[in-house]
Amino acid sequence: MHQALLFLSRFLVGLWIVLVGAFLSLLLSNAPNVPNTAPFASLSINSGDGSIIYLPNRIFTCTETASQFQCQTEIQGRLLSLNLTKSSDYKYSFSDCRAFYDRQSVSCQEIGQTYAPILAAIYEITGLELNSQQLQAIKQDYWGVNALMKLGELRLMWISTGLSFAAGVIFAFFTWLHPSLFSKAFSSLACGFGMYQAVWGVLGRVQYDVITPYGLTPDTWGWVINGAAIAAGLATVLATALLLGRNVNRLSKGLLIIISSIGLFNLCWLSLAHSWPLLYLPTFLGLASNYAQDGHLFMQISAAISAVFATAATIFLWTYTNQSIKKFVCLGSSVGAIALMTHLFLALFLGLGYAD
Repeated sequence: MHQALLFLSRFLVGLWIVLVGAFLSLLLSNAPNVPNTAPFASLSINSGDGSIIYLPNRIFTCTETASQFQCQTEIQGRLLSLNLTKSSDYKYSFSDCRAFYDRQSVSCQEIGQTYAPILAAIYEITGLELNSQQLQAIKQDYWGVNALMKLGELRLMWISTGLSFAAGVIFAFFTWLHPSLFSKAFSSLACGFGMYQAVWGVLGRVQYDVITPYGLTPDTWGWVINGAAIAAGLATVLATALLLGRNVNRLSKGLLIIISSIGLFNLCWLSLAHSWPLLYLPTFLGLASNYAQDGHLFMQISAAISAVFATAATIFLWTYTNQSIKKFVCLGSSVGAIALMTHLFLALFLGLGYAD
């Protein structure tokens, strides 16, 4: 039975790595990456029958002149060209879009803007006179970007939230069956990261007009915030590592436990708070929803869950048996994995232009 569980834990870790790798590959390969690939975020083909086919901007080759950008690519063996006239206020804001397909003029219009990862326009072209088979072939050629656009921002966030929480469950299961110094180190780093975020969040809320009378400039205060947060995070890492490595006297033990538990509480709370697709769960289930009230309730529930985990961590560390330390390490690894993946996906979505 133990061997079967060991195999299952390794299989789940491998499966999770494959799924995350495939998801990240899809995101990275279809990211707009303005302006390094093209000066616009995306281009879509409106066939006129209600179907929209998206083209990734990476397929366009662009040249820049003093007054415009000229971009072109090949679609179904024929040349698609875009001429984007620059406006005077912003380099990647265009006053006019002219499109040509096989040297015939087609309609081109701006239908929105997004961050990709800078502010960039979204264009739509019509009148290409392609039949349904040709349109389906284009959609198959660029299935990745069309799948991502069909999913939309909220569903992408749902997928990332699911992968993040799956990481927490799998890492806890794996850590329980494979206890090691690495898992203890990871739990310590997780608590330290939670404390870093807590200190940064508290000091970051201080208004500049409060600190300027003391001779501190905004830049200097930024250095103070980062320095204090890093110092608090490192102290928490060391405190947690010391608790996991040896049993200390009751006074020191109590102080170190408080520090570690605060770090774990904040780490758990931030993980839940950043998993904002959960806020849309009532709507997803077809229930009436008030986002303002639901958001307040969601934060309260997140804080309550975090307090439960922090209390459990305190009990595990205070009891200080092999089993209780093992439980704390599993808890820290689980929450740490969720927090790490949540922050990673959020940074990717913002940086790649999939979320605003």
